Amino acid sequence: MLDIFSHFTDEQRDAFLNVYEHDPALRTREFKAGEAICRKGEYELDLCCILSGSVDLRDDTGPEEAHFVATLTAGNQFGELGAIGGLPRTVDVIAREDCEIFYVPRHALKHLEINQYAREALARRYRERAVRITAVENELFRGVPNAIIDELAPKCEILRYDLRGIPIVTQGEAGDAIYIVRDGFVQVVRDREDGTRRVLAYLRAGEYFGEMALFETGVRWASVLTAGKCELIKIGRDDFLELCRRFPHIEESARRVIERRREQERNVTPEISALLERSGQLGVIQADALLVMDLDLCINCDNCVKACEALHGRSRLIRNGIKLDHYLVPSACRHCDDPKCMNSCPTGAIKRRPEGEIYFQYDMCIGCGNCAIACPYDNIAMIDTPTFDRAQARKSRIMNAANFFRPFPAAAHDIGEPSLWTRLFGRREGSRRKPVAVTGVTGAREHTPPAFPIKCDLCDGLPFMGCVHNCPTGAAMRIDPAKLFEETGAISEGSRVRKARGGSD
Repeated sequence: MLDIFSHFTDEQRDAFLNVYEHDPALRTREFKAGEAICRKGEYELDLCCILSGSVDLRDDTGPEEAHFVATLTAGNQFGELGAIGGLPRTVDVIAREDCEIFYVPRHALKHLEINQYAREALARRYRERAVRITAVENELFRGVPNAIIDELAPKCEILRYDLRGIPIVTQGEAGDAIYIVRDGFVQVVRDREDGTRRVLAYLRAGEYFGEMALFETGVRWASVLTAGKCELIKIGRDDFLELCRRFPHIEESARRVIERRREQERNVTPEISALLERSGQLGVIQADALLVMDLDLCINCDNCVKACEALHGRSRLIRNGIKLDHYLVPSACRHCDDPKCMNSCPTGAIKRRPEGEIYFQYDMCIGCGNCAIACPYDNIAMIDTPTFDRAQARKSRIMNAANFFRPFPAAAHDIGEPSLWTRLFGRREGSRRKPVAVTGVTGAREHTPPAFPIKCDLCDGLPFMGCVHNCPTGAAMRIDPAKLFEETGAISEGSRVRKARGGSD
């Protein structure tokens, strides 16, 4: 029996079973000893419960052989950071012996969290993992022993926000904590003595704020607001100052950041502040792969638009948008740091590759259109299936391969496994409902959606990007948004998105 299910009531068990019987994404998979279950950097947004066997966690931190982190045995789980936070895998997971894994996808996690014990256990595990990973990756904690981080973790608080413009701290209030950005972006805004209000910077994952109030002013020097979905680690004032007392280099690092903040205020003019504000509102800042047109090079030939239409069935590149300096930011998928489309998909058909690009796994798509509705930038379109098929056929001819014709979805998974119910909940099947008979992907229960979603997926599966490849002057390019503001330092570099498997970028 899995501990996370151990406190379910009969009503909660029945509710979870009902979801299991109708959602093909809840499934089991078997792995042989030595087989890779997932790799570091992959976006697999499932909570993975080990039903049998054991797995090794390994971290490949450099060119040398990956080092051992831990072994997890049957009854444990992994993948909390992806399932709850939407973050990539932080370690390789390898089957230590033959094992069986039960997958609970992110969209189904709410059916597990209806139980208070399961919800608190997941939150506790998530906090511990988040703090440990942050300590390993953040230069601020360099040299701090693991034992100290383990002591600190229960004292930290994880804060999550889903909307833009929510105040986290307000200028002038007492500073009681330091905040580390775990995911997403926050906006730093300062009201100046002359009565003006300026957007000074956007902070992304790995950066922190609140240090000035702790070491110098005593009160918040600026306000910090959410710039969309984000996650923060909050460390209380006393706990952080004690950490600085024991490890003085932390305070030294924080004071260097304070100097950089003051320099940023001097560099950001009213015009740049207005541009930063508008860029945040339109999602430019939050983009991980921003398609721009260099207007000094663009000759308005429309080759980029025509290439996109030929490959997708309809162009997902609209040559209008906002102008930043001599760049035009057209309407195209930005592979957002906070992908609303991915969070809205009921089947998990929207995926993110280790390179960061967001794409559709069409054999899981049911054509519901939720993603098109959820996209705040109107960058996803639904096109009729015949048009979609013709575009896929064109890609197949280009690559001389048939892999672009994926099977249509079918409601087929392992619900007929009789012992899974017992292994999850530790009880006899008794009231278990009779599974609905289903067939494979070629059977009568196939579902052919009337329309499919399309968007800029960096020409997934092709060795080039159509728009960039067909631009005769090199005007079309993908860049990190930080490049647009590199002189001010208002946004730090850190985009992880690149074209998978090589090709033009």
